Amino acid sequence: MATVKPITMESDTFAAMKQDMTASLNRLLKNMQEYGSDKAALTVKLTVTLEDQELDNGEQGTVPKFEHKVSSTVQIKDETEGELDGNYILEDDGHGGHVLKPLSQQMEMFEEQV
Repeated sequence: MATVKPITMESDTFAAMKQDMTASLNRLLKNMQEYGSDKAALTVKLTVTLEDQELDNGEQGTVPKFEHKVSSTVQIKDETEGELDGNYILEDDGHGGHVLKPLSQQMEMFEEQV
């Protein structure tokens, strides 16, 4: 005869989910230490589905299905910066795009731009 399973977080009904949470938490902590992260998140999603079915004795009953998903995110910030500025002027390339042209030292007032 099958054992009656209480639906509580303390019972063994959700033992597999708790094992997955523990394993994920340990990986999360290891990754935080390895990558020098000081913030992370552990997310647990429990999806419950109820389905009416005909039981072996011919009666109708509600059969639950519990699906879980455990995920973790370690926040690692990796940043580089760069800049291109100063000695260029933006011009139309004549074909629907743009080009950067070097600024000349000093343009004469009536000098034609190339």
